[in-house]
Amino acid sequence: MSTTKVLEAASSLSRGNQRMLLSGAVFLVLGLVIYANIYALLVVTATLTLAWYGLDLIRQHTKEKVDPSGKYVFITGCDSGFGLESAKVIRDLGFMVIAGCYNDNSPGAKELRARPWVKKVEVVSLDVSNEASVMACAEEVKAICSDQGLWAVINNAGINSMGPVEIVTMQMYQRCAEVNLFGPIRVTKSVLPLIRQAQGRIINVTSERAYNPRAQSSPYCLAKAGLTIFSECLSREMAEFKVKVITVAPGEFAGATAIVKPEVSVGLQDSLLQAQSTLSLQDQKSPLYSKENIETIVKSFQIATQVSGTSSEPVIQAYIDAVLNENPQSCYLVHGFKRQCLDPYILLIRCRGFVPESLMPTVERILFFFLK
Repeated sequence: MSTTKVLEAASSLSRGNQRMLLSGAVFLVLGLVIYANIYALLVVTATLTLAWYGLDLIRQHTKEKVDPSGKYVFITGCDSGFGLESAKVIRDLGFMVIAGCYNDNSPGAKELRARPWVKKVEVVSLDVSNEASVMACAEEVKAICSDQGLWAVINNAGINSMGPVEIVTMQMYQRCAEVNLFGPIRVTKSVLPLIRQAQGRIINVTSERAYNPRAQSSPYCLAKAGLTIFSECLSREMAEFKVKVITVAPGEFAGATAIVKPEVSVGLQDSLLQAQSTLSLQDQKSPLYSKENIETIVKSFQIATQVSGTSSEPVIQAYIDAVLNENPQSCYLVHGFKRQCLDPYILLIRCRGFVPESLMPTVERILFFFLK
């Protein structure tokens, strides 16, 4: 067949068939290249992997640590979970710690206040979703730090919210954003002069969901993705002042925090069912919006605690490195599943760079079938 006839035949194909033909040709060529160079590719991959782990090992054993004496660290959300544990550990390392607690009488606040004076943690009242509370807390922090400035703020406070987009109310979106996105922004702005004074660092706790959005989790993913972008923008601004902006992105740690408390699940289910009742009868019977599916969504909220990491230590270690390391990472992506080296959510993030988006649902099912 002549070249002209080949071109005429190709032009007669529909655009969809043309794309499929071109994609097939590309994958065929790639397949032949890989087949012809399989051993060389394996050697290169193994070499790069060993080099990666070797460099990481060297960095871990040669990192310089800052002197914690006289340095203040302000942590939000210290009533329980990561905030409470990090406040205790970071204080024990020699830093002076200021713990922001939503409830002055929470068990966490009482535990921090009960510590001996040699390991005393200053507890301050803080609702990150309330402007007046944030500003009042900032004044307390300023008075405590005196002329030292603030070495680090860890924006740890957070809540979760989930459900189908059509059912999740705007109030739920707003509440999640007020705590998870605007809360850290408020706190950061309120203490930024103190951070600049100490040439310290801002540590924002995001999530793997900021990089790996999931169905029925849009309020949380949206807020955490926004906080990630905010951190990147702020990092560029603060470079002039020698202030580091760091993000810590935990994976699945529901079992190690208070973010999945029974009362939270009950409140979430009530809100979703109330919104579902406003839909048409036909929509209420659809698989996605049915009462049974909503109950399943809320149950998955609780089931997450069974497969997640039950120890907060990996996240606390990231907090420690962020405040103690002279040259910390810009982002700490922390595994969360019990099988930490094979966390399927973290692997999904790694896959997104080179796996076609249309194949991601299949990849997700495969990973969770073998790893969950």
